[in-house]
Amino acid sequence: MLLETNQISRDWTILHEGRRFYVNFTECDGQTLALCNRGNWEVQEETDEGTEELNVYAFQSDTPQEREQVKENVALMEKLVQFCIENWDSEFMATIKEELLGHKGVLEML
Repeated sequence: MLLETNQISRDWTILHEGRRFYVNFTECDGQTLALCNRGNWEVQEETDEGTEELNVYAFQSDTPQEREQVKENVALMEKLVQFCIENWDSEFMATIKEELLGHKGVLEML
């Protein structure tokens, strides 16, 4: 066997101040479609119209109000990402790891 690439992708659903956010982290040591046209972190917000990417980009044509909203969104994204990093190894992940280690003996018998 020859391993070509490693990709890790983690997803969180976060309820913050009555708003629901979906945060994804994806990293790969090779090319992957999951990272085309985006960075490692992606934050989306659930709205009445559906799920929308959190706007963290400012443009020259933006109004001062739009620029202020982008600043607030950037601060919020940093807060959400920090929360995800702090909760990377949650109890849920420890349980999954234990279950996977329990399969190790079964896999060795194959």
